[in-house]
Amino acid sequence: MKNVWLQENKWEDVEDYLKKKTTIIIPFGSVEQHAQHLPLGTDAFLSQQIAVDVAKETNTLIAPPVWVGWAPHHMAYKGTITLKPETLTSIVQDMCESLIYHGFEKIILINGHREANLPPIKIGMTKVRNKTGAFLAIADPFYINAEKGKELSEVEEGGIGHAEELEASQMYHLFPDLCEPSKSAKNIPKNNHRFMQHDPHVIGDKMITVSDVATYKDATKGIGIMGDATLATKEKGKKYHEALIANISEFINYCEENIEVELRNQEIPI
Repeated sequence: MKNVWLQENKWEDVEDYLKKKTTIIIPFGSVEQHAQHLPLGTDAFLSQQIAVDVAKETNTLIAPPVWVGWAPHHMAYKGTITLKPETLTSIVQDMCESLIYHGFEKIILINGHREANLPPIKIGMTKVRNKTGAFLAIADPFYINAEKGKELSEVEEGGIGHAEELEASQMYHLFPDLCEPSKSAKNIPKNNHRFMQHDPHVIGDKMITVSDVATYKDATKGIGIMGDATLATKEKGKKYHEALIANISEFINYCEENIEVELRNQEIPI
């Protein structure tokens, strides 16, 4: 393909692409506060750049990006936009079913918004998988790049959360003009019960809790950060990003060779 983005091609180009390859990528992000050192569009910028770099590595087409996600707790800070979870689930279904109608068989969803976007996206992709037989998978940095993230991280326990070391490092590497490292901060809660540990790198028994607008603003100290961004560097971000691209590319290549799909119910979402 001359252009990696679906919307930059002609319909004949897509028809030709489908004769050789039936995989497509969809980047999902969010427009939400990312403290004082990162832009509101961090999650969307990252998911889209990851998609572009993976697309170039694997010669895979990318569908139009989904800029906004499910982020109710981040409404505590100005500029955040949130969808209802049902809306995001419907977007996943409608986009995927449209692509499947044309003959796309394998859809890789790149999630830049980490845990918050996962419930509605997983519900949508599960509905699509069961209805159409298409193969769908989510590439989320916390999961597909967990080993490299833990290897690179230098923060203390509780230092990985929101707008912290790894997320900030990747942004410093890819979008330095949008960042202000001098405004990075550290906010690691010290008085929570041991089961209320948000850091995915900390192994142990955990409870799952949720925040509302008021409690989240208090927990993030009126700044918007959860964790430690003070140790973020563009060098660390480069290594993290390169490992992420390699992992997702490896998985796409595996799917191309090993996953067989028989589509059914190829219907237009109406």
